[in-house]
Amino acid sequence: MPGLTDFGENTVLDDMFNAGSGFAIAGNPFVALHTADPGDTGASNEVAGGSYARQQADFTAASSGALENVANIDFTSMPSTTVVAWSIWDNVSAGNCLQTGWFSTVSGLGIVRSADLAGNDVQSVAHGLANDDRVEFEVIEGLTIPAGLTAGVLYFVLSAGLTTDAFNVSTTSGGGEVDITAAGSSIWRKVTPKVVNSGDTFRISAGALDIFATE
Repeated sequence: MPGLTDFGENTVLDDMFNAGSGFAIAGNPFVALHTADPGDTGASNEVAGGSYARQQADFTAASSGALENVANIDFTSMPSTTVVAWSIWDNVSAGNCLQTGWFSTVSGLGIVRSADLAGNDVQSVAHGLANDDRVEFEVIEGLTIPAGLTAGVLYFVLSAGLTTDAFNVSTTSGGGEVDITAAGSSIWRKVTPKVVNSGDTFRISAGALDIFATE
């Protein structure tokens, strides 16, 4: 997470390389909202309650490996919740999840070396993060995420030890540092939780949901 789900990856490959074996959606796809990591299949942590329902959306033609929503996507009469992620489905309920993503526009490379373990430091040049920012970590294919960090978990950035090129994280605001026990590398992503009050409309503005073929 994020990116194409296993189903989405297989669909794209079949459409390109196996004539007649691909999968085509009958109409425009449906967008869902999530309160935490949607998981590899998109089935985890979907918003529930109020009048929440997945919303069908129209997207631009793909260009340079990306596309975006044409018009506003409105989720009306929402329950009281916090939204952090989205997913794309072929049906208004159940169905197949094609892709998932966080509400995020900022990411970077985080490296933990053996020398960083004593301070639980994540090295990331000019990361731009601030105290109490929320970040999650993602596995880089072929590499190992630093032991002690869990992919898809939202952490808080800590003021203690925060420098231009390094940061620490905690599972709670102002809490203790996560104990990192082995070196590794990971993509970190700054996530902006969006608090929604009961009865509110949650809007994804036109052009705000950017979807890429690769992450």
